[in-house]
Order: sequence, then structure tokens, then C-alpha cells
Amino acid sequence: MNKGAFKDSFRELNSQLFEEDDLTVSGKKRLFQQTKMYIFIQEFLTKLTPILAEGEVIQAYLPLTNQENTAVATGGLLGMAYARTAAAREYVDHFHDVRGNRLLVFTNRRMLFLVMVEFLEEELFYSYPYSSIQSIQFTKHKIGYFDWHQKSLKDKRQYRYYYTLDFQSENHIFTEMLTVEDGEIVQRQLQNIPQLQDIMVTTKARRKSKLDAIFSNLTWQLKVLMIISLLLLALGLGYLLVMLAGALGWGPLKEMWPPVGMVQGQGRYFLDLWLK
Repeated sequence: MNKGAFKDSFRELNSQLFEEDDLTVSGKKRLFQQTKMYIFIQEFLTKLTPILAEGEVIQAYLPLTNQENTAVATGGLLGMAYARTAAAREYVDHFHDVRGNRLLVFTNRRMLFLVMVEFLEEELFYSYPYSSIQSIQFTKHKIGYFDWHQKSLKDKRQYRYYYTLDFQSENHIFTEMLTVEDGEIVQRQLQNIPQLQDIMVTTKARRKSKLDAIFSNLTWQLKVLMIISLLLLALGLGYLLVMLAGALGWGPLKEMWPPVGMVQGQGRYFLDLWLK
């Protein structure tokens, strides 16, 4: 099963929740008449529905993967797990994934976050009531790059966009990087869910403690990493310039190199030997 099947499945569920019908007949057949996919969705919903309180209604699903979203805590060694139940083993066989696929479920009262294999294995999930969230960082970012395959200079400059979603619910901190399509799902919920409309949406992450503001702020960490990278690059270039100046007989490292005339003389000597 392809890597996009997980997101495609829940995006199709969103289309049903939003009463959208923009998929072609062949598209629906491809997504939901496949036996494996249909069985997985039904088994998942039978486990998810009992979690909901009376009167609680699902508004949207936001599927997250290592390929398109953050993989810090669900990749490599942290992405390892062992599926023991039949449902979890079947999920791993179908999606070839252990902890990479996650799901953020929006209801009219709260958000539910779960790692798919953990939820199918032991029904483990995290609950973020809207009443416990003081603010939500929802920021759109732009990254510029050059596409040298384009013919005109104007078209060579291209841009990619992504979103940052960050909030704190009591002692739990949720941080995720989203694609443009993911960001549109979140934007729709911020506009349509009444309790989410009451939460302040900001462009900066906010924490209850200063320690959390330092060590659990992805945006701040990325900026620090960029600054450190630029400083190391500048330090490396500066060292190369000093070494080059020393080779030419200037600067504090000139004693490390033989005089320029000696180097030239040695070069002339070996050149004469080669010509002979």
C-alpha cells in the first residue's frame, strides 16, 4: 500500500464530514472500495467512537506522517514498536508503518491525538480539551529556493509553504509542522468550531513556564540552529582566509608556511626535472 494511503483515507472521511463530494467515482472506488482500507477504517472507528462523550461529535481528522510532517519523536529508534494484537499487526502489514502515522481528531469539545499503532494496540490516546488551551500558534511560513530547470530567471525563484501548529494543554505540549493541505484543515476548524473561536491564535508559541519556552519551542530551536550554523560557517570561512593569508606571507599564521620565493623555487626545480 502506498505511503499516501493513510492520509488519503482520512481526507476522504473529512470530505464526508464536510459534505463535500468533489472526488470522481473512480477516485472513491480506489480509496474506499479496497477491502483492506475499508476494513481498517471500520475497525478504527469502532475503537474511536466509544471514547467520545455524550453529545461529542467529530468535526475533522488531521492525519500526520513522517514523510510530510514532523518525525522527531516517531522516526528512527523512537519510531520502533511491537504490534501484538491482531488489529495492530494487520495495520502494520497494510501500511508498513509502526509509529510514523498519527492522527489529530477535532471534535466539538476537544482534540484527540493518537499514534495509530499504539491506539490499535492498547487504545492509548491524548486528550486536549479546548477549555484547557489558552492560545494556539498557527503560523504560515515561506521558504525560497531556486529551480534551475526553469528557463527564465524570474521563474527560477520558487517558494514552498508550510504551517506550524503549537499549543499547550495543561502540562502537555503539542508541536507539529504541517503541509499546506494540512493547514487548510486546521484553518477550517479554527473558523467553524465555536470553542476554538474563543481561543487566541498567535504567531508565536506561548508556554506556562520559562523552561518550557526554551526547551519545547520548535520555532525558537530552529532559529537557534540556523544562527549556530551561520556562525560555524562564518568561523570556517574566516579560518580559511587566515590560512590563505599565511600562505601568502601575511597574518599571524605566516610562520607556518615557507617563504613564497622558496615555494616558487621548489616548484621550478621539480618542473625542470620533469621536463628533462
